Amino acid sequence: MGVTTMKLSHLLSLILAKTPLTVQVPEEQDAQLDTPEGLFSIDVHHAIGDIVADACLSAGLSVRGSAAFGEFVAELMTGWSTRYGNETDILTLDASFGRAAYGSPTQVIRLYLLPNWDALNEHIDAVQRGVAAAFEDAKLL
Repeated sequence: MGVTTMKLSHLLSLILAKTPLTVQVPEEQDAQLDTPEGLFSIDVHHAIGDIVADACLSAGLSVRGSAAFGEFVAELMTGWSTRYGNETDILTLDASFGRAAYGSPTQVIRLYLLPNWDALNEHIDAVQRGVAAAFEDAKLL
């Protein structure tokens, strides 16, 4: 029997592990996710986007880069599209992610589609590489 539940804060720490970001998830937003499908929530999307964008601002990224990376991570996890008019920036970060994670700018993953939390183990190295590459490109925005 493997991982049966995941806190949002732990999941964010896992996927951001190869970036210099430290995220602070407020207790009221630190959802206990029984399955990856629990990520498919607009409220979770907004929380992730804001939390990651705040961490990026604290790390010195521009407002544009911070918003883009926050939305990129939120979309990667939840499947919901950006809530801002920065789709071009998100597509740029998606391409960076795909190249680093899977060797193709059109390859992506959406974590909410994983069948269970144990399935994350087979993707985590690629996800971490891809997220780190997207972060590096977000610093240029």
